[in-house]
Amino acid sequence: MTGGAGFIGSHLVDRLVDIGHDVIVLDNFSTGRTKNLSRSLHHQNLKVMTGDIRKISRSFVKRLRGVDIVCHLAAVTSVQQSVRDPVFTTEANLVGTLNVLQAAKALKAERVVFASSAAVYGRPRTFPIAEDAIVSPISPYGASKAASELYLRSFVENHGIEAVSLRYFNVYGPRQTASQYSGAISIFAKRALNQQPLQIFGDGSQTRDFIFVSDVVDATMASLEMTPENRTFNIASGNETTVLELARAIQRITGSTTGLEFLPLRTGDIPRSVADTARAKKELGFEARTSLEDGLSATIGWFMHQKRTRPA
Repeated sequence: MTGGAGFIGSHLVDRLVDIGHDVIVLDNFSTGRTKNLSRSLHHQNLKVMTGDIRKISRSFVKRLRGVDIVCHLAAVTSVQQSVRDPVFTTEANLVGTLNVLQAAKALKAERVVFASSAAVYGRPRTFPIAEDAIVSPISPYGASKAASELYLRSFVENHGIEAVSLRYFNVYGPRQTASQYSGAISIFAKRALNQQPLQIFGDGSQTRDFIFVSDVVDATMASLEMTPENRTFNIASGNETTVLELARAIQRITGSTTGLEFLPLRTGDIPRSVADTARAKKELGFEARTSLEDGLSATIGWFMHQKRTRPA
């Protein structure tokens, strides 16, 4: 698994180890953290290797044995960072994916599961967004994910590798960092707990489809275990929430009274996003189970614990 020490990857590692799979993690630890793997780090079924998908050497691949499935989660995930540095984003996300596919071919892996993104849709024209919607990304990040999906398809056609692309929507939960590049929920939660106003870009009417990380792990596990008819799936809750509704829910749960601060819209921010999840339900048997209220409470509880246990 690439990116296994990251936010989503570490949750997936824990699930795989818990049910008895042998897991090899490759991570360069630029954003991933060893402490994310603390629950499984010393388990005999887990091996953690430091490396960068931009340069996967033949000698590294030769050291690996018995890899049946490759789960590729490593990526630059910030839209804003991709706009500022599209070359680095392309190297990490697109060239990195090609390198992972080459390694999977050399290892004779049966399947590659790829963490794609709703960003491939750009500014959708119809809602909810189905997998057959036009792919028209508006950021280098989205473009890198869309191009990576095409590379996966080419490896299916030319090398017989099974490949599944999971278009994650707005994932949130414990272990997500609260940096300027992370999701709104982690940023809002940290600011609310620090008694700072929640900063909203625009008027807050823009909508998103938020999905809790444990549900994303459920969907990813299904794609590892099943052979669906289709190869591309929206992984989302199918529920639409405005950013303003989100901010107020976090204020209510945290008891924050510091108010809201409205800032100018960011370049490339889309006004609406909500997924059609029928395909994932039909072919993967996946349906998000965690309500936004329960997911927010769990996430905020994790942030509160981190705050209490942080060294002075």
